[in-house]
Amino acid sequence: MKYSFLVLGLLLYGGFTGAQPKPEATKYVNYTVKQGETLYSLSKAFDLSQTELIAANPILKNGLKQGQVLSVPVVGKPLAQEELPSFYTYKVKKGNTLHYIAKRFGVTVDDILKYNPEARNGIRKKDVLRIPDRADLERIRRKAETAPKTELVREPVTVDHQVSPGETLYGISRRYKVAISEIIKLNPQAGERLTVGMNLKIPVQPAQETADTTPKATTEMAVEAGSFFVHLVQSGETFWSLEQKYKTTKAELQAYNPALQEGLKAGLRIRIPYKNVPDFEVVPENKAAFSQYTVQRGETVYGLAKRFDLTIAELKQVNPVLEYRGLVEGETILIPREEQQPETTDSTEAGQTSNFTYATPELDDQDEQENYRYSLAFSPEDAPAVCQPNPAARFEQYDVALLLPLYLEANDTVNRVRVLPDPKAEDYEEQLALMTDSFTIRENRIVYPRSESFLEFYEGVLLAVDSMKRAGMNIRLHVFDTNQSAAKISSILYQPSFKEVDLIIGPVFPELQGPVADYAKMRGIPMVSPLSSSGNLEETNPFYFKINPTKEFLIQKTANYIADEYFDKNLIVLSMGNYQHLPEAKLVDLTREKFFFSPYRDQSKQVLFHEYNLEREGSLGLSRILSKDQENVFIIPSATEAQVSVAVTNLNAVAENYPVSLIGLSNFQRYKSIQTEYYHHLQMNLLSPYYVDYRSPVVNRFLPRFRTNFNAEPSQFSYQGYDVAFYFMSALYNYGKDFIGCLPYHQVDLTQGEFQFEKVNRDGGYMNSGLFILKYQPDYSIRMNGVIGRPLYQISGTN
Repeated sequence: MKYSFLVLGLLLYGGFTGAQPKPEATKYVNYTVKQGETLYSLSKAFDLSQTELIAANPILKNGLKQGQVLSVPVVGKPLAQEELPSFYTYKVKKGNTLHYIAKRFGVTVDDILKYNPEARNGIRKKDVLRIPDRADLERIRRKAETAPKTELVREPVTVDHQVSPGETLYGISRRYKVAISEIIKLNPQAGERLTVGMNLKIPVQPAQETADTTPKATTEMAVEAGSFFVHLVQSGETFWSLEQKYKTTKAELQAYNPALQEGLKAGLRIRIPYKNVPDFEVVPENKAAFSQYTVQRGETVYGLAKRFDLTIAELKQVNPVLEYRGLVEGETILIPREEQQPETTDSTEAGQTSNFTYATPELDDQDEQENYRYSLAFSPEDAPAVCQPNPAARFEQYDVALLLPLYLEANDTVNRVRVLPDPKAEDYEEQLALMTDSFTIRENRIVYPRSESFLEFYEGVLLAVDSMKRAGMNIRLHVFDTNQSAAKISSILYQPSFKEVDLIIGPVFPELQGPVADYAKMRGIPMVSPLSSSGNLEETNPFYFKINPTKEFLIQKTANYIADEYFDKNLIVLSMGNYQHLPEAKLVDLTREKFFFSPYRDQSKQVLFHEYNLEREGSLGLSRILSKDQENVFIIPSATEAQVSVAVTNLNAVAENYPVSLIGLSNFQRYKSIQTEYYHHLQMNLLSPYYVDYRSPVVNRFLPRFRTNFNAEPSQFSYQGYDVAFYFMSALYNYGKDFIGCLPYHQVDLTQGEFQFEKVNRDGGYMNSGLFILKYQPDYSIRMNGVIGRPLYQISGTN
């Protein structure tokens, strides 16, 4: 059973001779006090008042102690008694785990915890455990299966919990899966005030339940008997990433999986304690956007996704626990209701040069309803006390440094027009010599080309600063022109105004970030790399934030997406020659690995995974591996625009006769030689850190403000400037200067990004992991099919 419990030890029926006379009509039983029990919990277990217990046992006036034998009055019908098995006594030895002990005695971990509830908090050397006899357990279970259901009164089993800094009653209740009211019943003082160090008694079993011994269903496909589930190790995973994902340690992983002593190898199936699955709570803010579904026996993630016409990514997005395990019979999951998805017109259709800038569609009444991307609420109760909005922080003055290559001198120079004398003048040569340094300012000023994108970024930052000032933030923005000069950056570090900054945004070029990153690390100042995905300073600097994820990360997530959504399709790697030296080769290797180990695939079916060299074999031979009845999904592992262009052009012709989909990479959007209509014809899917949803309230507020202030349309850089500045400035405003630890609880609506920062290693900094799943539609729109990362929910506790 899911929760273990202690059965009342009813040792003796009949009269009991004590110090106090007892009415003959009352029967008594002896009961030995167990660890963690209280007078209150015993009174509830026996349906007595505390006064009645003390009257029968005057010694209780001096307090309740473990091992005391109490006389418990039983009024009316006798208590039902659950038969206990015989026990072995086992003393824990160094290095023992519950899994090892259970395996040694042929029982499950749950069997041990049932009779040793204190072991839920861990076991130590020399602890003494009661181990039930395996044969006796099986006899009792067989007997219980044929016995009629009866009411059992069982003692409320508790575990001790010491309150840590930042914990709330809500978080503790989620961790132990009990109601707050149940905690307060056993700990009345907690209802008045929860203090650090307070010891709480946490009930882990209701006082009464029916004696139904029918085992509950375990997690479908993932969870094993004995409170474990299986994780398939993937290429690129490390002990650190598993420790972070499952809130465990390397030592614990190796204890449960001795094979890990030889290292972490791709394809290895390892056991993860079920208690390490995070306990998520996702609360619909707009309940009309979802329906609730109760999982039935045998149902799978893939099957439900197909049934409700969802992608697996969409189902996991609104039910984040499915990132860790499969479905559990009887649990309730959220199903997004079908509604019009936000779409954007391709930028080339709007006559724009950037594929990240979209035309604004007309809004109608239906469009005003928020997409489910904005329909999941975050409860502030989930955040620890230190991450609750801090009113005192809002009265602070904050200084933010913005380092951008604005090329101000070059912009000044490019707008100077030399003044020349009249060439017909008699003294032309003399005037020309005198007017060598004479110039005027160009009437229609132009922008130095290399600074244009960064000026657009700066405009977005200015709107974010204005938003924060309107909210009441006392903020000073210090703008530094870096050009592309290391010397200029070094001089900035010595400027007086730079020494008091609380947040650094920039520089944008990775090769110039080193000195600033060292300065930020030394002083403990958060530093944001706003645009580039290159460089690796996040590996060693715990104060460094990378907004744009690396290419390696995008490849990893793209492989995961392909394995989730296309594992049962005909996948074809369309190469243009040798690609093994390219980063894209990793995409092929990861996809192949995941295809053959997919947990969703029917193992009886053949894996359809092909590689085809278009350069060597030509397009005519493709028909040998294409399917007319099944979707043909293509990957193009190439880093050059010319090769991708040739491959896409050939696929566009193939798509006339076969069902074809293309998996693109983010750089595909920048290839100007490829006709965008080909992407739509091939229904290209790709993962991108950027997506502008024109139905979102924040975009509808941003657009008119930008147009009013700058008399122009925002570009990708404008949106990025606003998002970066607003995200980090609002974190400063809400949590103060030490906001880094609170970012998992910092959820704000942004114009084109979904920032979700994850620590890259134990001693390093952070990288954004929020990605949009974009699909090019045949009607020349781009649809957002979901979000990868954890922007829609937060962890409310762990088991």
